[in-house]
Amino acid sequence: MPPFFIPIAAFIVWALAVFSYFSVLKFGLYLADPLVAAQFFISGLILVFAWAFSGAVTAVILSLLSALIALYLGLGAKEPALFLQMFLYGALFLFVVSYLQRIQKSVNDKKILKENLLERIDLAEQDLLAKRSKKKALEAKISRLLDLQRFSEELKELSEVSKLANRTVQEVSELLGVAHECVLYLVDESKEALVFAAASGYADESLIFSKGSIYDQWVMKKSQGLVIEDARNDYRFHADLRPGAAVRRSICASPLLSENRVLGVVRLSAAGPGAFHADDLRLLDIFAGLAAVNLRNILLYQKMQELAVRDSLTGLYVNRFFYEQLTAEIQKSGFSKSLFSVILLDVDFFKRTNDEYGHVVGDIVLKNVAAIISESAGSHGLVARYGGEEFAVLLPGRGKKEAMQVAEKMRARIEIAKFSLRRSESRVTASLGVASFPGEGRTREEILWKADQYLYAAKHSGRNRVCGST
Repeated sequence: MPPFFIPIAAFIVWALAVFSYFSVLKFGLYLADPLVAAQFFISGLILVFAWAFSGAVTAVILSLLSALIALYLGLGAKEPALFLQMFLYGALFLFVVSYLQRIQKSVNDKKILKENLLERIDLAEQDLLAKRSKKKALEAKISRLLDLQRFSEELKELSEVSKLANRTVQEVSELLGVAHECVLYLVDESKEALVFAAASGYADESLIFSKGSIYDQWVMKKSQGLVIEDARNDYRFHADLRPGAAVRRSICASPLLSENRVLGVVRLSAAGPGAFHADDLRLLDIFAGLAAVNLRNILLYQKMQELAVRDSLTGLYVNRFFYEQLTAEIQKSGFSKSLFSVILLDVDFFKRTNDEYGHVVGDIVLKNVAAIISESAGSHGLVARYGGEEFAVLLPGRGKKEAMQVAEKMRARIEIAKFSLRRSESRVTASLGVASFPGEGRTREEILWKADQYLYAAKHSGRNRVCGST
């Protein structure tokens, strides 16, 4: 039903009631004469309440039109009742309008109050969400700090580099679970290169046992962290295109820095792009820093231990350490039924060199001879300064024949080596004795006594030779 239907219908009823009051305009309506007053009152009420249904414009137009008609008829018929009707209508109109305004004001006040309450509820909900978010962030921060504290305490208990590397890789992998792999390299200061230390989730074995990727090399040289969201779009580096190499598009790497020295590099990688961001790098820097501090402490402790068992002149092990390792090797070989050999070496006529050129030159000769012995013994051999110009070599897993070959190699290299002695070149020779376990002794004393007997035999048979039998 159109909203203006009611006021129009009310206007028609009101007009019929007015016109039925005059005899010249009788329409023969049965309800005309008796109900004129009632029709006036009802039509007035309907017209007034039409404000609530049609709006101000329609109601005002109809009201003004009704008032003009009533005024015209009242003046023409000289009927006071019509003027009284207008007065009553006007009074009723003012009352109803005033009442409706109060209702409307009350409705508006309630609406405003509701809006204010809803706004306060929204603000309270937003504040609650913000506080929950802050609480969650604070809890995460506290959790990370506790993880850092726990990680730091765990590292303090470690005394081996390998255990520290494995623990660091494990912790970092758990911290940033989006990483597909984590690898840690240590810096070999003698070669100024990276050496693999530990890895987690790594499948590319050829890269593990290499000197690090281009990203690791960059971090080591720049001494700063690196985060790459997509390696394909980072033109600072050439992607690893080796056959079978795993594609890693996200990189996050940090140096293990201690006192402005790079001790190693820890790197996280992920197959997809956008896995790591600046926040991840900052967190990785913290873990790398903790690992670097403890790594430096372990290296310093190992260096102190090494100095305690190293000869200050030649850098070889001292005889005390040689005795300990020889005893351990006897126990090990006794259980495993394996072989090992011992070489005792003495520089020929070393006293003559000392007397002729002085102790400084003698020290130079000893250093060079020690270097030749170490290189000839290989990475598995243990070389010690036995005393004065004497040296001892432990060769685990080597039988008599192999040990004799190693000893001959030492003798030959010492013989051809040239030493600069006071602006002139000179050479020295050495005599060597070789004894093997278990054929020539089952205790430390027996083996050393046998090797010493062979050394004595080499000296008395002309020097500059190897002796392993009588």
